[in-house]
Amino acid sequence: MMKKMKDPLAIVDRLAERKPLYREALGLYRQLAERMIEVSSPSRRLSFDENMEKMKRHEGFPLFERQALPIDLASASELLSGFMSDLIHEERPDTEGLMNALKISGKDPDWSTRLFEAILKEDHAALAAIAEDVGLDPDGLRYLALIALGPEMEALGNAVSDRIDTENWDYGYCPLCGSKPSMAYFTDSGKRYLHCELCGTEWAHQRIGCPFCGNQDHEKLGYLEPEQEEGHRVYFCRKCLKYIKTLDKRVIEDMAPMELENIVTLHLDMLAVEAGFK
Repeated sequence: MMKKMKDPLAIVDRLAERKPLYREALGLYRQLAERMIEVSSPSRRLSFDENMEKMKRHEGFPLFERQALPIDLASASELLSGFMSDLIHEERPDTEGLMNALKISGKDPDWSTRLFEAILKEDHAALAAIAEDVGLDPDGLRYLALIALGPEMEALGNAVSDRIDTENWDYGYCPLCGSKPSMAYFTDSGKRYLHCELCGTEWAHQRIGCPFCGNQDHEKLGYLEPEQEEGHRVYFCRKCLKYIKTLDKRVIEDMAPMELENIVTLHLDMLAVEAGFK
């Protein structure tokens, strides 16, 4: 599940010391984390149709559909507004866009809901239109919105932790919300886990094979490894042309939570994109 980090500010500061190239990106996360510390994850009580739940597990369906998660978007909207209020006081190139977004969301409460729904439905055109209307970069706006969803996703994960099997879910999508993985890692025993881009759930997955298309043809699988960075790889698939950043705990000491490791491995994304993967 997506879990609240213990002492997130200290973790970010330590990571910034080790990865000075990413101090600016980590600085933004730190600002958001300062407000997140004040937010407690709400408790959730959900009712389930046991027969339907059993059928979903048997047929390989996630517990929930990504676009129909039982979460409180109003609470996430309030946190997103708080993020934007904090950021407009900084010297940023997107300050005007953030002010526009804050003004519109204040007049139209449904604006944030439409934003979250576009992200959950993976409607890239709708997200781009929402961002363009306020003068913001779609990726930047999506990043803020995903972090604002964090407490709700954590609450949902806690509520259903005993209803998903993260050790025997051999699919390339999240057992909780059906989202694709953003990263992967190998444990000390060599087992591979995938990390959900949306809710942070981590589940065991076969070592060899593309989590996106299921390809297991060795000739169409491979990896890229940056020089002088042992334990960091980009595994790719020539069949679907997708890739996944992967860390190895057997080599990397004191690995940070995946949400932060995803930030400080953007150079791996660049490496993959330059090689023709997406």
